[in-house]
Amino acid sequence: MQDFEIKITTDHQEVREAQQLRFQVFNLELNKGLRSSYCQNLDVDDFDPYCEHIIVRDLKSKEVVGTYRLLLGSQARKHIGFYSEREFDLANIKKLPGEILELGRSCARKDFRDKALIPLMWEAIAQYVKEHEVRYLFGCGSLYTTEAQEVSECFSMLKRKYYAPEELRVRPLAGCRFSGISDSLEVADEPIFLKLPSLIKGYLRLGAIVCGPPAFDREFGTADFLVLLDIDKLSAEYLRRFGLMGAKVRNAVG
Repeated sequence: MQDFEIKITTDHQEVREAQQLRFQVFNLELNKGLRSSYCQNLDVDDFDPYCEHIIVRDLKSKEVVGTYRLLLGSQARKHIGFYSEREFDLANIKKLPGEILELGRSCARKDFRDKALIPLMWEAIAQYVKEHEVRYLFGCGSLYTTEAQEVSECFSMLKRKYYAPEELRVRPLAGCRFSGISDSLEVADEPIFLKLPSLIKGYLRLGAIVCGPPAFDREFGTADFLVLLDIDKLSAEYLRRFGLMGAKVRNAVG
């Protein structure tokens, strides 16, 4: 922990550093430079000015090596809406009571991915959740493939074990729907789970659910699942770990 500084910021220069890291990871490493909406080696979109940004700074090099983006429902409704609305009909999610929080643009620099940066950022998220009395967190979890068989295997497992009830379902928008995928393949659950990206596995281990079929993100070349986490459904172990035990009682009573 002493090797890193972790903070939540809206400072222009710090956000720019986060955008530089996102460009390295999403545009160069994962997408091989195919994404078009960037400039000056920055991964930028219209949502950044309305979000708060977690940054993890390596104290030795002074460089930003991890980032996460936070968009409160109260902020999204006043301005630009949610990023996920570019891919999904979020009508059911937007009906949820209390404050909601969209998470996105999570990444760590390749040479720091064995440093447990995501858990460190989740500690910052937990404090943010407590401060803003957030009840629900959601966001897109991406498979870095659009191969129908791979997507179908993951979707079949996720639907069988982690699917949301009907009242929490979302549907991909017409222009983001996959064709030729199945949700009923017979697959071995554990091997498929282990193949999932670490971010999706992390959400599911916390108790998140998958809210519907995947969307096809043509810009990034990914299959995106909308995942939802109810803070009140977290286990006592995770509530204690993230210092949220009081938040659960407050939400349950309020």
